[in-house]
Amino acid sequence: MSLIRKAEDSLKRECGFKRGASVLVACSGGADSVALLHFLHSRRKRLGITDLGVYHLNHGLRGAEADADEAFVADLARTLDIPFHPDRADVAAYAAQHGISLEMAGRKLRYAGLNRLLESEGCVPKKGGCYRCYGCYGYGALGHTASDNAEWILISLIRGRAEPFLWGIPAKRGPYIRPLIRCTRAEILDYLKTHHLSFREDSSNASLSFDRNRIRHRIMPLLKELNPSLEETLSRTLEVGDLLNSSLDSQAAELLERLVTSKGRTSELDTSELSGYNLVTQLRVLRLFVPWLGAKDLLGLLPLEVAKGTREMARGKGKKLCASYDRLVLEDCKDQPLWEPCVLSEAKDVLVPGLGWRLRVYEGKRDEFAPRDDVVFFDASFIKPPFVVRPWREGDRIVPFGRRGEVKLKRVFSDRKVPRRMRRYWPLVCKDDEVVWAAGLIRSAGAPVTSSTRKLTILTLLRGEDGKQTA
Repeated sequence: MSLIRKAEDSLKRECGFKRGASVLVACSGGADSVALLHFLHSRRKRLGITDLGVYHLNHGLRGAEADADEAFVADLARTLDIPFHPDRADVAAYAAQHGISLEMAGRKLRYAGLNRLLESEGCVPKKGGCYRCYGCYGYGALGHTASDNAEWILISLIRGRAEPFLWGIPAKRGPYIRPLIRCTRAEILDYLKTHHLSFREDSSNASLSFDRNRIRHRIMPLLKELNPSLEETLSRTLEVGDLLNSSLDSQAAELLERLVTSKGRTSELDTSELSGYNLVTQLRVLRLFVPWLGAKDLLGLLPLEVAKGTREMARGKGKKLCASYDRLVLEDCKDQPLWEPCVLSEAKDVLVPGLGWRLRVYEGKRDEFAPRDDVVFFDASFIKPPFVVRPWREGDRIVPFGRRGEVKLKRVFSDRKVPRRMRRYWPLVCKDDEVVWAAGLIRSAGAPVTSSTRKLTILTLLRGEDGKQTA
């Protein structure tokens, strides 16, 4: 089957694409996104696309090469006579500030840019765009392929994700569609050659510092020696998995509706009847009932047994999950924070209610760098005041300095032997809704001080009576 037939089939069967829609194509200038843009433009009338536009994000990582990519996409949009929406972001700064990888930072910023141009709920399109979302595109088209899906399966297996064969990259999620999700990289290149289309090569795709690139350049070639049609094989497996996944979720949703009773803001799940179903069905229902619970914690609820009395099982998203005899009860947490968030700036300290501590922030020079429990230092190029200081909430997490993964602050409290009576008062210093410092305990990985750092953002915790520093 040709790329065109596969893509049209995916749009119809998997993407739920409707005629009369407008589409915004995310285009990096690379082979996959150029093929996607050309396919949608050439089949525009056949597919019933009313408006077609192009979005490109310059990550600011590769200097002149990145600028050339942007110019290439702009020229391509001009050739096709469709609107071009350029965007720029400092991905390296965002990654450092938030303590995440360049790959994750780029992904977050791309989606943020795309979301600004897609229709929002309640959007009223008007000539020249909508004042709320600036563009009024109904779909965002992304260039993921069967090859990307195969690599994602391997990453899922390596990282221990549950049900990796059912968790491939979806053909549709929200407003985003992936028409090329059943097409291999070889088919993409053949399509480009047939239509005499040029594209840009991103030099970072050759870097083995990224997990995905190591899989693409080292592991996939070895697997293809065993099965030259590996991507097609995995793609077919995923198609079956998608159908099975959809069917299981549909059945679980029907069962959940029957087994749940709601009383105000409290929901109760009848576990006595649910326990009569197989474990896969039980797990699916529980995942829908408590969507914020991780796979490990969900599995910890099994097997379902009649509880002796009532006990708390988990908390998250302002909710509390309890086992109560033959019910699982989901209700709002009653123990709300004991003090309201405060703004911390160089002009205004924050006095922490209930503890009598004081938080202070100021700018300093590189030679002042001397970290200790009650004083932390950040690169001022990436993170500056003001901050928001708020009390700890159940479910709060932080990416600790020197690590890449998140940890629950509840675990930090336990490890540092913080008394339970103090935890609800404990101050967290936040920037852009992310915890950068659990005061006196642990700082985040964001904005580290390096040899190139010139100015520091210094956060200080003053303990003792009325926030005065004690020895």
